[in-house]
Amino acid sequence: MSRKSTTLLITTSVVIIAAVAFFTSNRNNPPSDQVTGAIGTVDKYRSEQITPSDVDIQGQSPTSDDVFATWLNDTATLEELAGFMGRLSPQERLKFFDRATPEMAAMIIERATVAEKASVFNRATPEERAAMVARMTPDERRTFLGKANVADVAAFEKMSVTEKSAILDRLTPAEKATILERAIPAEKAVALGRCDVSERAIILDRATVAERAQVLGRATPSERASLYERCTPAEKAAVANRMSIEGKAAVLDRAAVAEKASVFDRATPSEKVTMYDNLTVQEKTVVLEKTNITIESFARQSLDERAAVLSRATPEARAQLLDRASVQAKAEIFARAPEMERAQIFERAIATERANLANEKSTPTMEKASAASN
Repeated sequence: MSRKSTTLLITTSVVIIAAVAFFTSNRNNPPSDQVTGAIGTVDKYRSEQITPSDVDIQGQSPTSDDVFATWLNDTATLEELAGFMGRLSPQERLKFFDRATPEMAAMIIERATVAEKASVFNRATPEERAAMVARMTPDERRTFLGKANVADVAAFEKMSVTEKSAILDRLTPAEKATILERAIPAEKAVALGRCDVSERAIILDRATVAERAQVLGRATPSERASLYERCTPAEKAAVANRMSIEGKAAVLDRAAVAEKASVFDRATPSEKVTMYDNLTVQEKTVVLEKTNITIESFARQSLDERAAVLSRATPEARAQLLDRASVQAKAEIFARAPEMERAQIFERAIATERANLANEKSTPTMEKASAASN
């Protein structure tokens, strides 16, 4: 079902419900001259507006989130995709890591080298540096300040944050790295964010597979799909095999006519005839139109003969037949396609969904409403 048809059906449903509610309320309302009382809103009698998500349309293909969120949120899938992050550019990798929590960023920084930690410390503001030093014990402060040639700790405490920061700049990288340990996760994450792209990428690349998978779980379906597109055909097929039955059926719904026809050819005689039986009389006529056989003659043939006739139908007709298969049947038949063919269909479906998501984000609300009403 197309987006336009879905919108029309939802709109019609809402209109019908509103009409029924209107006539029902009018039938029970007393005459206007018998009504008295204050004018205002009564919240306890106010119901929520019906939204498209409240209307269950049977047979509708899953949405982008239905297809991708379930599949790409699977732990095993995320961990496998996380192994491919090294193929992205530093800028692309950082887009994913931007979704890391401060706690995760702080844990990753713990694995950084002394020089890298010192670089992060150097990005801290004077206020942040002063806060780190303030978290030290008196003995620790005395030791570190002594290394910075500050003998009077009390005098240091009375300095401005800018003066304190200038003194801390005298410390060695190892000493700065130690002070950074006193930073809270939020301070570490913010300071890391001030590093340049290459520095941040190097440090964040120390994340474990589990941490990368957690970061990917916070990304949008479109962003995760961009990582999937970097996989080889074999890797794509392996990752795609984890998709749910409903997801695989939805992907097949997005395949091109020729691809659907090819997948239909892998159905068993029984599956082919079952798809045909799900058609309307008019659809059956269209399917058999170029096979030189009538509906009546077709019905008298054996199962294998009918399946052979359907295999001679046009690619468009075979694609239409596949559309009438059950979700379970679509997934099972799709699994019989060669690995390369399945990978191509998945890639096409994901590219289509990414484009749809991009269009939804770029289309103004008023424009969407206008398009839905046409």
